Amino acid sequence: MGNSEIRRVELAWMLGWASEWAWLVALWVYAFNAGGVVGVGVLGLARTLPAALLAPALSTLTDRLPRHRVLLGVHLGRALVVGIVALAVGSGWSPWVVYLLAPLDALFGVMHRPTHMPLLPALARSPEDLVAANVASSTFEGIGTLLGPAIGGVLVATAAPAWGFVAPAIGFWLAALSVSAIRPTQALRYHPDRPDLLHTLLGGIRALVDYPSAGLVVALFWSQVVVRGLLNVLVVLAAQELLHFGQQGVGYLYSAIGAGSLLGALGAVALVGRRRMAPAFAAGLTLWGLPILMIGLIPLAGPAILLLVVLGLGNATLDVSGFTIMQRTVPNAVRGRVFGVLEAGIMLSTGLGSALAPVLVALAGARGALIFTGAILPVLALLTWHWVSRADARGVIPERQLALLRAVPMLKPLPLTVLEQVASELHAVRYAAGAPMIRQGEVGDRFYILAEGEAEATIDGQLVRRMGPGDSFGEIALLRDVPRTASVTAVGAILAYALDRDAFLAAVTGDRESTSAATEVVEARLAGS
Repeated sequence: MGNSEIRRVELAWMLGWASEWAWLVALWVYAFNAGGVVGVGVLGLARTLPAALLAPALSTLTDRLPRHRVLLGVHLGRALVVGIVALAVGSGWSPWVVYLLAPLDALFGVMHRPTHMPLLPALARSPEDLVAANVASSTFEGIGTLLGPAIGGVLVATAAPAWGFVAPAIGFWLAALSVSAIRPTQALRYHPDRPDLLHTLLGGIRALVDYPSAGLVVALFWSQVVVRGLLNVLVVLAAQELLHFGQQGVGYLYSAIGAGSLLGALGAVALVGRRRMAPAFAAGLTLWGLPILMIGLIPLAGPAILLLVVLGLGNATLDVSGFTIMQRTVPNAVRGRVFGVLEAGIMLSTGLGSALAPVLVALAGARGALIFTGAILPVLALLTWHWVSRADARGVIPERQLALLRAVPMLKPLPLTVLEQVASELHAVRYAAGAPMIRQGEVGDRFYILAEGEAEATIDGQLVRRMGPGDSFGEIALLRDVPRTASVTAVGAILAYALDRDAFLAAVTGDRESTSAATEVVEARLAGS
């Protein structure tokens, strides 16, 4: 939270979630009063189906435009749509106005996660910071999921129906205000393509085919969201028929999930710095299902609230671990569209679950529906453990090169996505003992980082520096645009990574902190020579 940009985006993330849940509580109750359980299920499908179909295409915007600006548009759009719904409800317009506007809000909402999650690596400074940012996201999502439904439940129970929509509209406006202040320290160097319509629509799916480890995690997230969609309807039914909470109980039960998510996010801090995320991911899936099963077995109000707190704990663990695995296993250039495919599945799976819930209730009754729903994810966690564990061990980020780059003082301040991009542009070079790596007086065209072996730097034949793994050289000629000021010779066999001039200058000079660190290094070396 010491990073002001992450702080702003996380505040907007919390406000967005709180507003969404307050809006959904008001929307589901509005639909239930108008059409019962079937009305909730039909609206859930109608709201999510268009967004699910268009999400892969819409999410390409997050890979082609500045993500902080896309996120601003998302919150502004949702504020406008929900504000119009509030006006329609307050003015007594036909319910069809609400039913038609709800899918429009979902088109903006489907862009929330695909923009937020790929934006975080651009603001984080290291892999550990990225996991910590994901924990912060889970924490603030938990706060939002705690406050939003509670506010929605109170407004539905005590105020005029329109106020259930006014409050979330204000929340979306505040989220937009927070996002508007984000100014990333360095923009990525994009290489935009001009895809045809089919490539635009299927780009995220193609990325999942190219990176099947992420595809497996996405599929399991979809399964979790089907359960969430079932729960959206079953919570309304359970609150009023099994647990006897009344309409406001819908908000209270979702607030229990939010409380658990908040506690789980605090506990997820323990994941920071851990390499393996598969155990936490499997545990999150299991904890998302068992509490629902137990509510079906023990339909009592007190235990139900505690069980949904446990579900919230699993939700936080699942999100932090799963999103981290996805961020690690797909490159920055396609992260937005991959998360867009995830979001498309989330919207479709939520709607599918909502639509299936009435059928499941009709076949098995309320308790049987809860038991069946709760068994889905634990079974999947057990069946897919082997593949999830293998996915956790894979990644496209060149970790060795990334670690070497982070050890270079002038490159360490760069955001993680920029370091990833630089790491992908490094060239491995090898030298035999006694081979010259650079010569004094020649034109400089590369920056070097030693990975294995030792080298000596000399000026006019005089030794000025011995270097080993992690040391770097060659920056003076690039930054000052002068001939090489020293010669570097391999002492033994050497493995080094070279970064071409343009890539080095674009990375270092595009960031204020990096430029300052580079200036200090150059001045110190020139003074030492």
